[in-house]
Formats: sequence, structure tokens, C-alpha cells
Amino acid sequence: MKVIQACTMIVILLFAFSIASVSALTNATFGGKSGDWIEYELQDEMQVASDQPASEWVSMEFLSVEGANVTVNATVYTSSLTIWNETKTIDLTSQNAQDDVVIPSWFNARVYFIPAGLNVTDSVYLGQVFGNQNITGETTKSYAGADRTVIFTNFTYQGSNYFFYWDKQTGVLTEGLKYIGDVYTDVLVDDTNMWGPPIIWPVLLWVAIALAILLGILSSRRSASKKAHRKSDTKPTLTKTGSSLPSKKPKEKGY
Repeated sequence: MKVIQACTMIVILLFAFSIASVSALTNATFGGKSGDWIEYELQDEMQVASDQPASEWVSMEFLSVEGANVTVNATVYTSSLTIWNETKTIDLTSQNAQDDVVIPSWFNARVYFIPAGLNVTDSVYLGQVFGNQNITGETTKSYAGADRTVIFTNFTYQGSNYFFYWDKQTGVLTEGLKYIGDVYTDVLVDDTNMWGPPIIWPVLLWVAIALAILLGILSSRRSASKKAHRKSDTKPTLTKTGSSLPSKKPKEKGY
């Protein structure tokens, strides 16, 4: 009985956690947290074709996250020097041009993080240049060593085709592509602390159930052992009967 109760509680807790996670994704807020960071490398067609390392990187450090208000430190750098750096608080619900952060040679900072949990056909604001764009699809892609569910948009602006992919759970950019004819520039995640290897929920559930059963068996054995120990320590009692011990016969006197 104890084993069944333990398994039931674990299952309930796992489903409750899953429901809470899904509910959190529906809020129009950034899904990252203070202390998160993500780094990107800039690639172009010539670099990829010749297998050359990126010449520039950009890092995003999220210093504070309070709902839709995100304080971010953005840095553009090379292997030898820092090209540009700025810290600013951005309200993701605002469409004020003053909230835009123009990153030299890179996309506007509003492209790098959007509200978490957006779905296909949802609208997202990407700064004054790109304005509002609709999410056009959802897929799974591998970034920084993990398979992630991503949402994406694609549109044309001033003769260039753009594709942007965001991690659905957090809203952070995973990849940005700009095509001019057959030539492209690619902003791609290089490293981050925002996610790890994916958790396989069915496996986790069965492991939890197995642990609960094992704990139940160990608990039952301990309980049985204690009962046996108490039984062995009980002193036997004598039972009185109606029979009497035989008496000694008196010795006969000799004459």
C-alpha cells in the first residue's frame, strides 16, 4: 500500500511540474533569468565554405529579468579586442524606437530576445526597422549541443530575405539569416548556459517509479525485521496445570 501511495505522489508531482511549465510559457514575458548568457558567432558564405573561424562574436548577458523588462549587456568583440558594448533595459511590450539597440554590423538587439512561448501566427515586434512580423512556423533544431523546439519567421526587407529562429521555451534567438541573392550572413549560437541536454520525461517517470518501489521494499523489510526482533526478545511464560508432582514415599522402617 505504501509503495502505491509513493508512486502516485511522484506521478502527481511530475504532472504538476509539467503543467506549471506549460502555463509559464503562455505568459508574454522573456523566459530567461538573471545570470543567463548566450554567445553568437557571425558566419558568412565564404567563411563556411573555407572552414574559417568567425571573425566576430556577440554576447548577451541578461543582468536582470523582471517579466517583460530585461536588462541586457551586449558586447561585440573579436579574438583580440572589444568593438562595442552597451547595457540597457528593454521593455518587450514597448514599441518605442528608444528601446532599440543598434548593434554594429549585427541585427538590432530587439531581434535577440522576444517573449517566450509564442506560437504560429502570433505577432512579434522586432524593432523599428523590421516592425511587427508573424511567427510562420515551428520545428526542432540542434543548437549548442541540445535539440530545441524553435519558432521562426521569414520576410523580405529592402531586397534581402531574413530568417529568424528563437528558442520557444525562453524566447532567445538561436539563429538569424540574411540572404542577398545567393550570398548569406548567419548569426548562430556558439555557447550558452540557458539550456542543457534534454530531459526524457518517460524515462524520468519510470526511474522515479522504480526508486519508489525499491524504497517501499526496503521499508517493508526493515519493518518485518523489527517485528521479528521484538518477537525473539519475548520471554516464555510457564502455564500452570492441575497435575501435581509425585511425592516421595516414606521409607519403611525395618524391624
